[in-house]
Amino acid sequence: MRLQPAKVDDWLFGQDDNLAAGETAEDAFDSFGPISDIRRALQRPSHHPVAQGPHDFTRILVAEGDAYHRRVLRVLLASPRISAIEVEDGQAAVDLLALRSFDLLVLDMDLAQLNGAEVIRWVRRSLTPWADIPILGLLNDKHRHEAGKLMSIGMTDWTTKPLSRHHLADKIVHLLPGLYDAGL
Repeated sequence: MRLQPAKVDDWLFGQDDNLAAGETAEDAFDSFGPISDIRRALQRPSHHPVAQGPHDFTRILVAEGDAYHRRVLRVLLASPRISAIEVEDGQAAVDLLALRSFDLLVLDMDLAQLNGAEVIRWVRRSLTPWADIPILGLLNDKHRHEAGKLMSIGMTDWTTKPLSRHHLADKIVHLLPGLYDAGL
C-alpha cells in the first residue's frame, strides 16, 4: 500500500502524519547528515572553558604621548598573537576603552588632556566590565618616585623608560600568562 505524499507546506512546517513516532520532518529529510544531531549538540551547554586559540589576538591598548616611544613599543610588541592599537593622549585612551575590548593597557604617565594618573582613576572608578583591566605603567625618571602612589590608585605593574625588550616582555607575560610563548 502506497502512502499519500505529504503536501509541501506540511513537510516544510513539520506537520506530516506519515512520520514514525518521535521522528520530525528534519529527521526525515536531510541531505547533509542528521541536522537534528547538530541541533541537539548546539543546544547542549559546553562545560569546557574556552581557551585562546592560536588565531586569536591579545588586544593591547598603548597610550604613549611620544612618537618615538610608540614606535619602540610597536617593534617590541610585534607578534602574530598581539594586536596593539596606539593612541597619543589620555582622552583618546579612555574613549577607545569605552568602544572596544582590550586585554591590557600600556600607559605612559605624561599624556596630553588626561595624564596617566587621571586615566588610571577613571578606569578604576568606571562601573564597566573593563574596570579591572591590567594597567602597565611606563614611568620615566620624573615619575619613578610616584610608583607606590600610582599602584595604590590602581596601576597593576610598571616598567621604566627607556624600555628594555626583556623587561617589558617579562612584565607583559606576568600580567597575561597566556603570552608566554608569543615570542616577545
